[in-house]
Amino acid sequence: MNGIEMQKYLKPLREVAAQLPHPQANWGNMDFQNMIEHLGFAFELVFKNMHCVTPPEKIPRQQAFLRTDKPMPHNFRFPYLPEEPLPHKYASVEKAIEQLENSIERYEAFWKENPEATAVHPVFGEMGLELWDRTHLKHIQHHFEQFSIAH
Repeated sequence: MNGIEMQKYLKPLREVAAQLPHPQANWGNMDFQNMIEHLGFAFELVFKNMHCVTPPEKIPRQQAFLRTDKPMPHNFRFPYLPEEPLPHKYASVEKAIEQLENSIERYEAFWKENPEATAVHPVFGEMGLELWDRTHLKHIQHHFEQFSIAH
């Protein structure tokens, strides 16, 4: 995922963030700021030494899903997060967006310096750049749909 492609998503996110009230979720229990902070957390996963909770025999099917145009299902449960949203980590939506931008920059720098690297995703297993990018694109599109953010 390159910086230009990410701008495609950050621009409408900033535009929606500038409007009050912020959008309500169409499903799930996150609020707008929770979602932004959650996306930032997801970009940081590549730096964590995560354990994959998916049984090894199911990894090929999970990764095959990433290669499709099928969206992530509503109310997808991430195994390491509590059922209720975490308290806001940042003082404002604007600070959360700055954090998301910083996480994306770190993510992109990591892959630029380590293009052949792999990292373990807690659901999709060990992956390289292509599948990590596809994971993030599906994830962003999922949450943009959740909050009716056009992109």
